[in-house]
Amino acid sequence: MKRAISASWRIGSFHLATKKRNNKQMKNALLLMSVILFCWSCNQQKTVKIAEQKSSINYQLIAHRGGIIEGRFNEFDPKSLQAAIDSGYWMLEVDLRPTMDKHVILQHDASLKRIYGVDNSPELMTLSELKKLKAIGNDYAPMTLEEASQLCQGKVRFMIDLKPQLSAPWFYARVDSILTKYNMLHDALFIRNDIQSSFSDGKFGFRMAELAEFLKRMKNGEPITQKYYLFDHGNRLNAETVRICQKNNIEVCASVNIGHYALEPHEPGARRDIEYLKKCGVTLYQIDSEYDSYFEK
Repeated sequence: MKRAISASWRIGSFHLATKKRNNKQMKNALLLMSVILFCWSCNQQKTVKIAEQKSSINYQLIAHRGGIIEGRFNEFDPKSLQAAIDSGYWMLEVDLRPTMDKHVILQHDASLKRIYGVDNSPELMTLSELKKLKAIGNDYAPMTLEEASQLCQGKVRFMIDLKPQLSAPWFYARVDSILTKYNMLHDALFIRNDIQSSFSDGKFGFRMAELAEFLKRMKNGEPITQKYYLFDHGNRLNAETVRICQKNNIEVCASVNIGHYALEPHEPGARRDIEYLKKCGVTLYQIDSEYDSYFEK
């Protein structure tokens, strides 16, 4: 009888201990699950914040050759400038050339043949003669810088490419005067820096090969960040160069144009370079309009 009671007691004690152990394991499991859920929640919040930060990046796009041209308009068609303005471009890149009678027109090539069918240079023609031309397949004549400024004032900025490498002082003075008249000089970006002393305001581009020189000039007290910016092809720029510029508060502008991809299909090449530069923190891009969809949020 005593043995039976003792065995019964031992069995009861065993079940009680088992129950306590199971309860403890359950509590530990619940605690572990709570910790896991808490960590997951924190990570999700962090992910959402990162996503929000990425989506809030403001990319500033500069329309190459004056506006939206690929598949729609010719270069420097007034309609192409207006289309870029309507699409929200931050800036338009305009190529400038002088006329024989000291006006300034928007024209990329040295010859007028490709756009206007005339094998002549604008430097050898008067504005009156140029205004009689009609673009092939279109009905517009060369625009003057004055006309483009009237169209763009208060709506969009200019990136300026002065095409003749050796120009008379009057040409620079005329460009300076027109941009000043329409309050567009201060925000203008000039692609070249060798003409900086000819202008009263604006910022001037230098290339990767010149970075060491400009950092040395900055160290010597020259206000580089106020007057200059780095401008180079998107398939040349690298993370180290961008990092150095960011550290020294030098603005970086990547140029991503169809002509930069002669050795590969341009669309995947441009997408690759843009995504890479985005990760580097570059926010300013001069692009052909075919690539603007790569910046949609």
